Amino acid sequence: MQAQRSRSERVFLFWRRLAACVMGSVVLLSLLAACGSGAGALGGGDWQQSSLRQPEIRALVAQPDDPNTLYAGNSQGQIFYSTDGGSKWSATSPEVLQGSAIQALTFDSAGKKLYAATGHGLFVSSAPTQQWQTLVNASTHLPSTSYTTIAVDEVRSNHLYAGTADQGVFISSDNGTTWRQANSGLPGHAAIKQLVYDPATHRLWAVTAGGLYRSDDRGETWQAVSTSLPATTELNVVMPASVGGGRQGLIYLGTSKGTFLSQDNGLHWISGKSPLPGLQIYSILVDFRQQANTVPVYVGSSIGPLRSDDEGQSWRSIASGWPRKVPAYTMILGASDYARLYVAGRDALYQYPGTSTGFSADRLLPFVIVIAFFGLLYWLLQRGRRRGLRTRESERESGAAQKD
Repeated sequence: MQAQRSRSERVFLFWRRLAACVMGSVVLLSLLAACGSGAGALGGGDWQQSSLRQPEIRALVAQPDDPNTLYAGNSQGQIFYSTDGGSKWSATSPEVLQGSAIQALTFDSAGKKLYAATGHGLFVSSAPTQQWQTLVNASTHLPSTSYTTIAVDEVRSNHLYAGTADQGVFISSDNGTTWRQANSGLPGHAAIKQLVYDPATHRLWAVTAGGLYRSDDRGETWQAVSTSLPATTELNVVMPASVGGGRQGLIYLGTSKGTFLSQDNGLHWISGKSPLPGLQIYSILVDFRQQANTVPVYVGSSIGPLRSDDEGQSWRSIASGWPRKVPAYTMILGASDYARLYVAGRDALYQYPGTSTGFSADRLLPFVIVIAFFGLLYWLLQRGRRRGLRTRESERESGAAQKD
């Protein structure tokens, strides 16, 4: 009877240890998943500071036919370029830009001309690393003012749109040779912060100091579409999801009070489940690499870059390694197959995943957890084994005593 009870106890201990192992495995997997913010703990890398360590980078662009070729412009009027995916950077010498802040860099649809919107005018280069020429002169009909943004009509490749700090929007229908003002429906002397053309819907969007506007006829007329937003909300950036292959009608808006979403092309706005209240949103990027029902979207915020996988309802960090309290400004995808995300910080350009193969403290954490788990498992098994030996020894001694 006692031997039968002893066997039952050993079976019970075996199943208890097995259950502990299973639960430990579940906990381990959960911890490993939590350690890898973005691409998994054991793969995907971290944020890494690139060799371009320049302050106030506000413009980034990748060459369409060669995403390893990147361009960056800063507030001091300097333009830098890399031909190897950001490993090495060189400075151009665009004296014609007069040291004015580079506020936007955009390629034409063919990827042959690079446009620069600056505080002293609009410029173009057909050989971006060498020569620039101004587009502000009597023949182009462009005024001498501060240019803040430029957008390209990817359907009608000869159509360009330029935004200014005090004179609204200008349109060119001959690839930048001549321009005309297009402010019907916009506030007088509108300050344009951003222009975005959506080739999927043929709509043009304008973020202004006075609100968000949409044009359904390629800039000929404009209508306000931000009246349902909370008062005193400062608008910074807009991005239709369909620009990157996302759902048509879904619009992302970045503001001084976090993010807002519209499901009906801007007529109504909601804040989402996790709208990032209190954060400044400086940039929005739809991940055009993934053609799926739900396309990931990234934002540059006052606390760094963030990612959403549920159409902006909730947000999370992309990876470890981003410096604390450093805002993320403009961002692009580049390198071979657009496999890397580049984000301008306060004093440098960062890239994810990085190219470093060294271990960081964050990367060592999963291995420490694995070692600790198996150490604990070994201790539990050895403890159970010692208990079993003591039980069997006690049974033998008890049996010998009964025989005596």
